[in-house]
Amino acid sequence: MKSLPQSASELRNTLQAIFPSLPADFASSGESVFADAGPTYHSVMREFAYFFAKDVDRFTDRQLRKFAELVARALAAPGALGNAIDTCFLEHARQLKIDQRLEPFLSAVRKEGGR
Repeated sequence: MKSLPQSASELRNTLQAIFPSLPADFASSGESVFADAGPTYHSVMREFAYFFAKDVDRFTDRQLRKFAELVARALAAPGALGNAIDTCFLEHARQLKIDQRLEPFLSAVRKEGGR
């Protein structure tokens, strides 16, 4: 089983590896008003939700499959990453009505045991 990103910057790098069209400055803003506060899992996933919604029809099945594997692994492991994906991405995906594009890949990954 692949390891999960251990920081917001690792999550950003993982998402950029899956989705090369992510802007270079993706997730560069911090969570807080403090100048030295960096991004968090939650701020990265909030920003990613809007990128995903904007470009959802352009993603390949391979990209969606890799992302679904990341989502399934994160949700299976309790912690901040899974919480951020659930509350800041999946919830927004349902609200933005883009979850239908990802759901077949999530279902397949879940059936296979999350990979």
